[in-house]
Amino acid sequence: MGVLQNVIRELGDIVNGLSVSSKEKQKIQEEIQSLVYRYKSELVREQSAAVGDEMRGNWLQRSWRPIVMLVLTLLVVLGVFTGAPMLSDSSRFWDLLEIGVGGYVIGRSGEQITGSLLSRKRK
Repeated sequence: MGVLQNVIRELGDIVNGLSVSSKEKQKIQEEIQSLVYRYKSELVREQSAAVGDEMRGNWLQRSWRPIVMLVLTLLVVLGVFTGAPMLSDSSRFWDLLEIGVGGYVIGRSGEQITGSLLSRKRK
């Protein structure tokens, strides 16, 4: 949400630089804020729908993220005990792991949100 706040703040600064009345500036800022939040809502809704479709799929579709994370964890554990060069400080493996963990956390959050939304619709 912090990114949205920054965008709205910067757009507000641009609006404040305009040569219009303060009432018009306020109206423009409110419209920008409304627009940004509407598109953010649509993005979250689309992400939830994608995760919901994935959850209704077969076992592999529901389980691919945990499987990937288990494989990456296994690689780290094996690398610690074998001294694999892939785990050196300059290796791109850590970038991949960071992306994987971020995607896993966001994906799981999306699954939980989708599950919550779907259960509300059924009530």
